[in-house]
Amino acid sequence: MTHDLVIRGGTIVDGSGLDSFTGDVAIDGDRLAQVGGRAGAGRREIDASGLVIAPGFIDPHTHYDAQIWWDEALTPSCYHGITTVVMGNCGFTIAPCKPDDRRRIAKMLERVEGMSLAALEQGIDWQWESFPEFLDAIEKRRPALNAGSLIGHSALRYYVLSAEATEREATSDELDQMRALTREAMAAGALGFSTSQAPTHFGGDGKPVPSRFASDEEVLALAAVMAEFEHGAMEIVVKNLSDVSVSIEAARRSGKPVTFLGVVTKEGAEDLAKARANGLSLVPQTTCRPTLMDFTLEGGVIFDQLSCWGEVMQASRDEYPRIFRDPAFRERFRRDISGDSGQYTVFRPAWDDIKVIMTGSEGLRDQIGKSMTEIAAARGADPLDAFFDLPLEDDLATEFSYCVSTDTDKTASVLGDEHLLGLSDAGAHLTLLSDAAYTTYLLGRWVRERGELSIERAVSKMTKDPAEFWGIRERGMLTEGWHADVVLFDPTRVDAREAEIVFDLPGGDGRLVPEAEGIEAVIVNGAVTVERGSLTGERAGQVVRGGTAA
Repeated sequence: MTHDLVIRGGTIVDGSGLDSFTGDVAIDGDRLAQVGGRAGAGRREIDASGLVIAPGFIDPHTHYDAQIWWDEALTPSCYHGITTVVMGNCGFTIAPCKPDDRRRIAKMLERVEGMSLAALEQGIDWQWESFPEFLDAIEKRRPALNAGSLIGHSALRYYVLSAEATEREATSDELDQMRALTREAMAAGALGFSTSQAPTHFGGDGKPVPSRFASDEEVLALAAVMAEFEHGAMEIVVKNLSDVSVSIEAARRSGKPVTFLGVVTKEGAEDLAKARANGLSLVPQTTCRPTLMDFTLEGGVIFDQLSCWGEVMQASRDEYPRIFRDPAFRERFRRDISGDSGQYTVFRPAWDDIKVIMTGSEGLRDQIGKSMTEIAAARGADPLDAFFDLPLEDDLATEFSYCVSTDTDKTASVLGDEHLLGLSDAGAHLTLLSDAAYTTYLLGRWVRERGELSIERAVSKMTKDPAEFWGIRERGMLTEGWHADVVLFDPTRVDAREAEIVFDLPGGDGRLVPEAEGIEAVIVNGAVTVERGSLTGERAGQVVRGGTAA
């Protein structure tokens, strides 16, 4: 028998976590026909000598809901071996959406997810209103990668409460409407439900995003809808970024797995251990990369959770210089980031970790690469004052890079089996950070350079684990009869390159894009979609629907 595609003589890491082995992989149509052994002839054959043959990677945490409408290849994820993405995280979906709410959702995504408003307004064609129509529209668009989606809480609140979604809790009738919409989405194939209670999430109007106005009971009532279905899981950004109580109760009421984003305190760890002992599935989500954020004061989303920054969010751009020069504002800022105000902050006053990476003025280019500690010392100034003074001299164009966490901070979570690896936020925070390359980073740094993770376990964490968590059937392992999602990579070279800014968005705005090293081919449903770093034009992706094999 002649196969459509045969991949010859590679090291097969099948995603199960078991030992690798050498052999061929044969593909017929969009299915795996043979895994291991010696396959028959292929109409096309790829020599995989010296390469690893693995299941296509699955990114469990993306925000490609918007980008998929102007970039069906979902770059840069496709270049890093990813064949399936899960969209709709943190409650931020673009369906369901009434025509009158499109601008509200676009402004929310601009602020909370760092997306380009011009790209959102010019790139989305809005050929849907309901969530089932949204999935059908993606299917008709024929993306290059597989895509599944969660139903998002903030979109549900906008759909039912409109402008009042960011004003109050829902009434019982409104909650019933949201439950019905969640039920409709789950029946259409939503992979689950997502929400955010995080103090860091603000919308375009400077107010907390809609889901933050929901009561705990509203969140739990929507999560409980999943109990009516065989499939489904939940993703939540937890309240106060440390309170796991809602996550635990959501797992109990839904009977489904829950993954959460936040800091686990000692008390929270004890509560999680008890809940897991009672059979609940509760999985913290993590990344394997240092968390680096690029930002300007003008686009300071990193500060949105600070009390003092509310003044900035409510002001026009013309008012920023007056605010940033105000000594009283600077003192409030100092208090907020020190933790003295009792609020959580992503940004800490570690001035050595804050570096200048770009300036608008040529006269300030000599500051690039220097930390705020160095700049302040040269000026004989307090680092916080220098932090505001430099951008004010640069018409607020100064761009900073901030190291939020290091590899060392992530060792336990990367190696631990209880964590869901992902958190790439691909499609969001376009000029702030770019973690879409976490797959190649994991293989290059944690597997090859450090040897702290076996290649078998690393592949399993990027394939089988997310597939099982989200209930994505017949993907995540190289198993005969399953979908032919495959990645070929060179284990001696695979890595992520530094992100560079490219200006390719609708409207001309820029985004950070990291290229991959050592990814030889990415195959989606049997079609070679990326070959040696270039797109082939194939668009064989499918909509991954909960409860089905597709």
